[in-house]
Amino acid sequence: MNALIVGCGKVGTELARTLVNDGHNVSVVDTNEKALASVSEAIDIFPVPGNGADINTLRDAGIDTADIFIAVSHSDELNLLACLVAGSVSERLKTIARVRNPLYSKETDFLKSKLGLSKIINPELAAAAEIYKLLQFPALSRIDTFAEERAAIFTMSVTAGQSIEGKSLQEIGSETDYNILVCAVERNGEVTIPSGSFVLNDGDEISVVASMSQMKMFLQTLGLRSESAKSCLITGGGTIAYYLTDMLLKSRRQVRLIEINEGRCGMLSEAFPEAEIIHGDGTDKSFLLKQGLKYVDAFVPLTGIDEENIISATYAKNVSEAKVITKINRTDLNDVMDELHIDSAVFPKLICADSIAQYVRAQSMGLGGHVETLYRYLDNRLEILELIANDDPELTDIPLMELGSRLKDNVLIACIIRGDSFIIPSGKNVIRKGDSVIVVTTHSGISSLHEILA
Repeated sequence: MNALIVGCGKVGTELARTLVNDGHNVSVVDTNEKALASVSEAIDIFPVPGNGADINTLRDAGIDTADIFIAVSHSDELNLLACLVAGSVSERLKTIARVRNPLYSKETDFLKSKLGLSKIINPELAAAAEIYKLLQFPALSRIDTFAEERAAIFTMSVTAGQSIEGKSLQEIGSETDYNILVCAVERNGEVTIPSGSFVLNDGDEISVVASMSQMKMFLQTLGLRSESAKSCLITGGGTIAYYLTDMLLKSRRQVRLIEINEGRCGMLSEAFPEAEIIHGDGTDKSFLLKQGLKYVDAFVPLTGIDEENIISATYAKNVSEAKVITKINRTDLNDVMDELHIDSAVFPKLICADSIAQYVRAQSMGLGGHVETLYRYLDNRLEILELIANDDPELTDIPLMELGSRLKDNVLIACIIRGDSFIIPSGKNVIRKGDSVIVVTTHSGISSLHEILA
């Protein structure tokens, strides 16, 4: 497919890299020629300097032959206008706009209808939702859901003394009645899609597929926290904090939010009278202690500076039992987070890129809907997809024990969702038309279930 991106900031750059890696032709428009040059040196794109809402600039970038148009500049208004202009060129063109302002986010259906947008993406809202999910399950470092939350992939660390430590996956399965599957393991920087003989060691980071109810029971068996965080201390009152506070208050959680800008404090106090909004420096260690850092269930640093968030999160891990989740803008800091052993880090730019890549893959099939959900793990070395099964005679109604030899290497069919049924498949199970199939793979760019065949 031919993709045209407006904006080469962190989101635009990450998105361009993702789409190029998936085999698409990508043009990028931005007024900053220096930034464009830097991106084009690192990624095989066609750079076009200029205003993304100018039709002549868009024609230079190939709008007439583009299949998909994605506006992710720093301005919501420019993104919306650029999509409107681009959409006027061709009715078949799919247009996606990044819209971050909470005011606009409440009108997404209206904006999509009136401006003819195919999709609106809000990285800050998506990041807040990700943090909120993790606060429901503090023992996990990551949780992603599929099929309207009928299934989940959750990530956690194996520690010494746990009942699963030192045992093979086959042993774990035979000793429990849980309908779960360990589908990926990271050990010493290496990613493995494990077989039944794989033995779990202290320090392994495992990704597990399960239903939501089975996941809770599994955590309880391991003696891990399965109840949600009741009280939360947030530092930084930006857009993500705004969305997160709204979610927490609606679920009757206690929220204390520290913001250094007095004017912003006033706005947040008016928006959230049930929250405790505090004017102060959320990076000051003694101030954090005075605000109850040692006693809250969760601590979430969300300032605009990554280094401040990392330092605050590290300090909190040393003085508190709180679940610590932070937001990081720079994707290259992922390895640093692993070394510091902070509970969880959320990367809004990656969430945005994954969401758009999922949409592009579905559209690239010409049928739409093959890729229902897409998540990337472990520095993009692992992909977990929800794929919808069509009436494919090479795949459907064939026992998996017969299908297994025809699968690509490093492909695992982790789960089948059929109606309300959640199935961890055995060799006798089959895939039927309409099933949601969860696939775990180290291959990139899979767009349909047929592509898992060798």
